[in-house]
This record gives sequence, C-alpha cells and structure tokens, in this order.
Amino acid sequence: MPLKKQLAGLKRIAEIVDASAKDASRARKVSRSPKTQQEISADRRRGLAKNFKTVRQALADRDKAAKARAKKARSR
Repeated sequence: MPLKKQLAGLKRIAEIVDASAKDASRARKVSRSPKTQQEISADRRRGLAKNFKTVRQALADRDKAAKARAKKARSR
C-alpha cells in the first residue's frame, strides 16, 4: 500500500478522534451547567412524586383488601 494512502487513512482517523474528543468535552461542559442540573433534579422530583403517589395508592388498596378479608372472616 502506498505511503500516501496510509497517511490519508491515518489522518481521517485522527480527525474522527479529535472531533469526538471535542464533542465529549462540550457534552461534559453542558452537563455541568446549573440550568441543566436544575432541569435534571426537577425531572427526578416529578418522577419521584408520581411514583410515591402510586405507592401510596397501592398501600391504600392493600389496606382496603386486608380490611375486607378481616370483615369476611369475622362474619363467618
């Protein structure tokens, strides 16, 4: 293989690596921004609140079922 083709291929690979490194650096800077962190924490809080409401509802349903079973057992 001629030397020029080898160097051209190597140059392309170096450009790809350089571009990906710059992109990764940019992504790290953006992910550390205060605005992004606030958005992430707000999203987590919304998710936790929704899940917690579901858990409370499930516990209430379990209590209702347990009370119904207890009533049935008493009436027998």
